[in-house]
Amino acid sequence: MLIRTSLRMTSLVPMAVLAVILSGCGSGAPDASEPSTLSGVNSESGDGASADSHPLPDCTGQDPATCSYDGFDPSVDGFSFANYSTPGELDATGMVALFGAEAVCAKRTASGCVLFPTARQWAEQVNEAMAGGHCEGMAVMAARLFRGDAELADLDPDAESTFDLEFEDPDVQGAIDLWWSTQMLAAVQEAYTAFQNYQPSEIAAELAVGLQTGEGYTLGIYHPSDGGHAITPFAVTLEGDRIAISAYDNNYPGTVQRIMIDPATEQWSYAMGSTNPDEPTGGWEGGIGTIELTPMASRALPVAAPFDDSAAKGATRGNAVSHLFVTSPDSQSRVGFDVTVDGQTYDTTDPAVVLPDGVMARSTLGADLSGKGMVVTVDSSVVKSFSASPTARNGSSVQTPVTMSIDSVDSPRITARAASAEATEADTSFTVNRNGQVEVATADGAQAEVNVSNGLNSVDFSLPDGIDMTVDIGDDGVADIEYLDEDGNVVGEFAIDDETESGDVIDALAEFDEDSGTFDLTEEIAEADEVDETFLDALADDEYADEDSDADEDSDADEDSDEGFGGEQDDDSEE
Repeated sequence: MLIRTSLRMTSLVPMAVLAVILSGCGSGAPDASEPSTLSGVNSESGDGASADSHPLPDCTGQDPATCSYDGFDPSVDGFSFANYSTPGELDATGMVALFGAEAVCAKRTASGCVLFPTARQWAEQVNEAMAGGHCEGMAVMAARLFRGDAELADLDPDAESTFDLEFEDPDVQGAIDLWWSTQMLAAVQEAYTAFQNYQPSEIAAELAVGLQTGEGYTLGIYHPSDGGHAITPFAVTLEGDRIAISAYDNNYPGTVQRIMIDPATEQWSYAMGSTNPDEPTGGWEGGIGTIELTPMASRALPVAAPFDDSAAKGATRGNAVSHLFVTSPDSQSRVGFDVTVDGQTYDTTDPAVVLPDGVMARSTLGADLSGKGMVVTVDSSVVKSFSASPTARNGSSVQTPVTMSIDSVDSPRITARAASAEATEADTSFTVNRNGQVEVATADGAQAEVNVSNGLNSVDFSLPDGIDMTVDIGDDGVADIEYLDEDGNVVGEFAIDDETESGDVIDALAEFDEDSGTFDLTEEIAEADEVDETFLDALADDEYADEDSDADEDSDADEDSDEGFGGEQDDDSEE
């Protein structure tokens, strides 16, 4: 139940749900509500401008050390529609698929699953993140269908290839949304982080072997000002003195795109949509740390949830990591965090910044080569205390709306939405001290909306100008909240139990009265969401374990393959 101090109850009204606005990785992705300029590629109508396409590789009779191709054809195995910018629809079915029913369902009913508030808040935030694009989900799902990890008939029994799948099919969009979400998972983050110290030629060498053994990867590339993008690589070839990675780029359906690597300088370049890699104008280029692989096996489900999903009093929530998400609906800006540890501040949007031990940052991958959001994890066993403020970069408006959330050990999930001044002092910040207490602070003149989700209870607050909030949780599972004025004086108190008297999930709105120091509270019981058991049964048929065993048997690939694409990797760089 909710524990209240000096509360005045009002009549029940629908709760004002906190709008969590996240955009994925770009503002330039085609809008699904309008015809894409690429929608006619390989289509019967032929309408729309086609991006330039490289030919498919032909490795017949060639040494696999210099030509590695797994047979993927974007005009058959890719989607016929371009990447799109709409919010996602990750629902209770997807959450159960990702984390298991026990982790996300507070109650199972005849009509489905009542999500824990933390699970629902996480899903809503991820869905808003997809408004920036779905590149990660499309890259992963195309690879899954090609590899046989997913069955085409489960999406459309009449489709003969991935290219036949239709954008309007809710099953197709649901699958893309689910696999987009896996980039937020710890196992996936650990997998791609292992490649951040690889030189580009080593990335190519690893990929070449993986294509031969059936390992399967998605490829992430990053730009210092625009963020990141996910594509599906399917070939590695030598082109003169350079290495070419052929890929399906979901921004250019039906075409073969190439990333070119110069092993002499360890630089890569991508002239997306162009067959002239010598002129990457408008494209991307980079070196070590700006190109990475994510093995498909790292996406095996279900996994541990990165949020507090337990309603047991005194239970240890999550693991020894604080998970921070930030993004903005402003299509022209890129947002991240300024993270302060031991008095030193690190800008996570700057790829040249070396983050301290225990801190990892990555742009969310969504759309047209420009990841707008940021995921940051802080290992609390290494970093005992820290603060994180949202920061807006290139193209931001004077008041860029920013949404940020934090999931910490022994603390409820906290989500805040405010505005951030352009590339200057952030309006809102999280500070986590050594005791796990979280402070939500706002700058002068700012106002923030904050959601605190603890066990079975979800409460929305508004922070007036000049008021900060602290959230602390005791051994009894109760989250103690204090409102503080500019002098640090407590002007209001509120407590949120992790249980409710009825055992139902309760959504609430707590409105603070500055004159009396009390809160007006409205509550409503959360309803169950439908769960598609057929979808879950189809997903359960995936057999990553068997594939991993096969891959391990073939892992002793010819060493010449590595040497052909840039030499062997150092032992200490192995994943």
